[in-house]
Amino acid sequence: MDQATALVALSDKDLEITRATKRLDELPEKQAILDLRHKMREIEALSAKAATYVAQLEAAQRRAEDEIATIAAKIAAEQTKVDSGAISNHKELQSLSREIDSLSRQKDKRENELLTQMEKLEAGKAQAEKIASTVEKARAKEAQLIAQFQKVGGDLQADIEKLKKQRVSLAKVLDTELLQRYESLRAAKHGLGVGILKGSMCSACRIDLPSERVMALTDGGPIGECPSCHRLLVVHQGDRT
Repeated sequence: MDQATALVALSDKDLEITRATKRLDELPEKQAILDLRHKMREIEALSAKAATYVAQLEAAQRRAEDEIATIAAKIAAEQTKVDSGAISNHKELQSLSREIDSLSRQKDKRENELLTQMEKLEAGKAQAEKIASTVEKARAKEAQLIAQFQKVGGDLQADIEKLKKQRVSLAKVLDTELLQRYESLRAAKHGLGVGILKGSMCSACRIDLPSERVMALTDGGPIGECPSCHRLLVVHQGDRT
């Protein structure tokens, strides 16, 4: 296969790959997966926040329980002094009694605060479990959509892989410099780096070229450059007679 024919075939193959990839990307199952994953990221962020909130409430509950235990221990120690009979001084007994009352009020206050924290913790855990359940359902839905996409898009993906292998074979026919120029033009020209001279028109930009330019191209080699769009322009394919 000559360079010009291989170049046209490579360009056609790239267009086939582009169209097939576009069809694959536009499958409704793929868009549904992308939409679901966007929602999942939001839900997972909420789940992380809920888990942090629950952890903070649990830590606060442990601190409150420790404080209550400490106060209870102090009350028991002071009460033991009172009950022991070792203290006979009336003022000292009154002071101990007042201290026990103060500690008891502190304990009651902390216990009420603990009840409020426990209620918040229970509500927080319920919310976290609800969000976690939503995440699991979303993951199950994602797996279902992926299976559907693989089923529907499987043939398209197989076709694309086949086209890519054919592309590799065609690219090997071209000289390194010509291939590099083609790849550069294809990237710069929205995926179409080659035109074919048809009469006086470039098939890529659809511009009728001046007759003197056409004559210069036809008198030149099999591959030139379009003077209008500056793409590679295949003038002759195969052997010239």
